Amino acid sequence: MDVFNETLHSWQNFYFMIGGAAATLAGLMFVALSLGLHLITKVTQTDLNLFATPSISYFVSTLLLAAVMLVPTYTPPALALILCLGGIAGMVKTLPHVTKLIQTARKHQDFTLADWLTQVVMPTLTYMLFLGAALCLVVNQWSIAFMGLWIAAIFLLIAAISNTWSLVMWIVDRSN
Repeated sequence: MDVFNETLHSWQNFYFMIGGAAATLAGLMFVALSLGLHLITKVTQTDLNLFATPSISYFVSTLLLAAVMLVPTYTPPALALILCLGGIAGMVKTLPHVTKLIQTARKHQDFTLADWLTQVVMPTLTYMLFLGAALCLVVNQWSIAFMGLWIAAIFLLIAAISNTWSLVMWIVDRSN
């Protein structure tokens, strides 16, 4: 086995763990959503989509990253291509959502620093890390690429958990 694939293989436990966490948390999010189904009206649908949709996207992105990283053999350019496509797709999906969040935050003036970090900065930075990791793989900087990817995976989970928690708190607030 070549050095690149040995290095990739050494990350498998991390990606098994992060993929399992993402799948489990996505399932729990559906449980939380089912508890708040009675609150969904035409008026609340937009608020609900603002938090639920990105959470699912971030959990799925984490799960897909884990699945990609668990493939036993790659060449660096092949993995770079997959990460580049994932980074572009993530940016295309995330930027419109982040724009809506910024508009909502300005309108309601209720975003905290933690909200800005977990719901705006981290998701955007995550997909930039995908693109940076792809570039690092192309120029044979594997250790930097792998470091960027584990940071991206953690950021995605933190963003998804934060969005899901906001959703749960919204359900609790509306239930009272």
